[in-house]
Amino acid sequence: MPKFTATEKEQIRQGMLKTAHQCFIAKGLKNTSIDEITSSVSIAKSSFYAFFESKEMLYFELLALEGEDIEKRVWPKVEKEQDIRNAIKVFLHAMSSALEANVLTKRLITNLDEYNMASRKIDSQYSARTTLRSIVPLLEFIKKHQERETIIQEEVDVIAGVIRACLAMIIHKKDLGEEIYPKVQEIIFNAVANELASKK
Repeated sequence: MPKFTATEKEQIRQGMLKTAHQCFIAKGLKNTSIDEITSSVSIAKSSFYAFFESKEMLYFELLALEGEDIEKRVWPKVEKEQDIRNAIKVFLHAMSSALEANVLTKRLITNLDEYNMASRKIDSQYSARTTLRSIVPLLEFIKKHQERETIIQEEVDVIAGVIRACLAMIIHKKDLGEEIYPKVQEIIFNAVANELASKK
């Protein structure tokens, strides 16, 4: 296996991430080959494992990067809101828009086969940590507002589950119909925000 300088390693790694991202979006995990990823940066297929443990780990790394980007865009908008109902609605709308814009994350959410394939070679603890990392800001947000008594005193996981279930509506967008989906979404988001806000 050839030796790469630190600079070369980083350039190759970034090149593979870029190519893999494009391929995973266009063709999915199953139909993207390691050879396709490595040939884009002119390295041998065997050299792939000097950079990534597996194709699935590469996939999850890209998802984590998308997740970080989504968090940076969403949470500042939420934190600006003084009213908890508005904060919840802003979160739901901003996250929904971000999921629509981040095709890889959207693909994983809307395609169960893709998720199962991505998870099959991943250590369950790693997968749990990655998933947990993506919901930690939401859990902290709920706890903070429960302390302020602006969110109902229900189990934090239950409240987070309700909010995440709203985001999962994206799976049914085509079934509901593209033309009425925004109205359905708005009514559900309003109902959830009103239900979760403390009545005090």
